[in-house]
Amino acid sequence: MKKILSFAALAAMLCVAACQKDGGYKVTGTVTGAEDGDTVVLAEVRSMFEIDTLQTVFVKGGKFVFEGTQDTAAIRYVIWKSNNNPELLVAAQFALENGDITIKLDTAQNTVAELSGTPANEALTALAKQERELNTQAQGLFEVMNDTAVTDEAKADAEQKMNALQEQMTSIYKEFIAANITNIAGQSYLVNYAGMLGDEFVTEQIAAVPEDCPYDDMKALREMYEVKAATAVGQHYKDIKANTPEGAELAVSEVAAGAKVLMIDFWASWCGPCRAEMPHVKAAYDKFHAQGFDIIGVSLDQDANDWKQAIADLGMAWPQISDLKGWECEGADIYGVRSIPATVLIKDGIIVARDLRGDKLAEKIEELLND
Repeated sequence: MKKILSFAALAAMLCVAACQKDGGYKVTGTVTGAEDGDTVVLAEVRSMFEIDTLQTVFVKGGKFVFEGTQDTAAIRYVIWKSNNNPELLVAAQFALENGDITIKLDTAQNTVAELSGTPANEALTALAKQERELNTQAQGLFEVMNDTAVTDEAKADAEQKMNALQEQMTSIYKEFIAANITNIAGQSYLVNYAGMLGDEFVTEQIAAVPEDCPYDDMKALREMYEVKAATAVGQHYKDIKANTPEGAELAVSEVAAGAKVLMIDFWASWCGPCRAEMPHVKAAYDKFHAQGFDIIGVSLDQDANDWKQAIADLGMAWPQISDLKGWECEGADIYGVRSIPATVLIKDGIIVARDLRGDKLAEKIEELLND
């Protein structure tokens, strides 16, 4: 069984509208390795499990064509499916906007897509090439990290290299978004990757989005960052109150009262990155707690048993609270948290840092305690 999915097609599941254009669109595509009668779908992907089919055409002579009118530019997908093997497909995201657009798919060489015809699509093609190069490197590192025969030293080295790749990819995304913020390509990546780009950068880019391009996803992002501005570095922290695992009510302010430096840690038992980061958090707590550092965990769990079990499994000795509302967590809403793990460092009632991890978190805690 063989499936070919682009990095962007897997990661970018939010559909974003941009500025209005005149005229219609013509999407001309080629599928190397396809057979006559194979299906090509023009789709809107709302989530991993929700795909709306907008048009369906068939391959003839290795080609397919979609035509229509698009009121506002949007991220859409073309999905080629083999009639001989329903499990074989190629999916590629592109910017559907009025104009002539060319899409090239190659099933034989596993080439996901080459887009041209509009600046947004040409920018997406260039980005996809960079993504594929880094993904190839990441795949090799994943194999090392998951190989039981590999030494701990080799795994640690692979993890270091993986972190460096992540930083490199983040830098690439930032450059891409800044260069394309006035078109759908940059706007869609800003919405989809805001959680990994840093608040300062996202805020700058939101301000650069044209005012005459309002749409739901950007409206939601604007609103979220307005909330985050109220809990940004330099602002007084906002109190959160919820129940502990034992059912008693506890407020952040109660823990803050006895701490020289306090960290609010937003996490969940089902969050893989949270669990991966927890040893670093635990190490910081063990090292600095006696000097006045404390933590209060705010869980985005829904199942109380899963939450309690994770606390025990991960050895989290600090206070924990949750309203068990998942992503509707009131504390997360107050702090504009839309991805986890997320952290807020507080000293003397003032927020002094957000979303630090690993060595950077430990370094900041030590600096604040010694200040």
